[in-house]
Amino acid sequence: MSTITISIAVAALAGYLIFQGIKNFQLRSMNTGLKNRDSDLVARVADMGISRKILGEYICDLYKLRVYYLTKEEDKFEKILRHMIDTKYSRADDKESFLETYFHTFLLKENRKYADWLLEEIRKTGNEKFIHYNEECYEVMLNKRSDLIDTMVEDVNSKRYYGFALGAILFMVAKQYSYLGDDENALLYMQSAKACLHPKAVYMPVVDKYLREAET
Repeated sequence: MSTITISIAVAALAGYLIFQGIKNFQLRSMNTGLKNRDSDLVARVADMGISRKILGEYICDLYKLRVYYLTKEEDKFEKILRHMIDTKYSRADDKESFLETYFHTFLLKENRKYADWLLEEIRKTGNEKFIHYNEECYEVMLNKRSDLIDTMVEDVNSKRYYGFALGAILFMVAKQYSYLGDDENALLYMQSAKACLHPKAVYMPVVDKYLREAET
């Protein structure tokens, strides 16, 4: 191996290590801010040009959204929420993940205002499957409909959904049975929802609480 080749390899490695060091430092700083609910720190780091370049616009915006949500700074939260709704990020999956997570967060809180904002943008994705299940969840949680059981069970059996979406659909079937006073089927579908959802999914605290209460 020539001296030039070795020099290039060493320079590339050094550049990579410097990049990773800066990236990890920025992330640690914002995670510390989240932990301490220090919105000024998170916003300051997230808005730095180097953070935006290394971590990406989506990650930086997501940190700001999260910290303003935790600190209950409503005006700032609404501003960044609207910004993220209106922004076209480089990865379509990032946008859908954000829309899905916060849409269901506000469904659970029965916050129609924010849910409406997010559902409007969900409809703009053009993803028919994504739109379909989110509209159904909206109807169950906010309009208290209990006539969608058969339709949503068909969605489950269609194998079109998996992971979070499948867990959310099963949760909504359980909610409808609960509205109807059918505790046996509500429990069955809530258990199925738990099996599909990630332990940190937004529905899990509600699912776990329901299952604990059902055992008593």
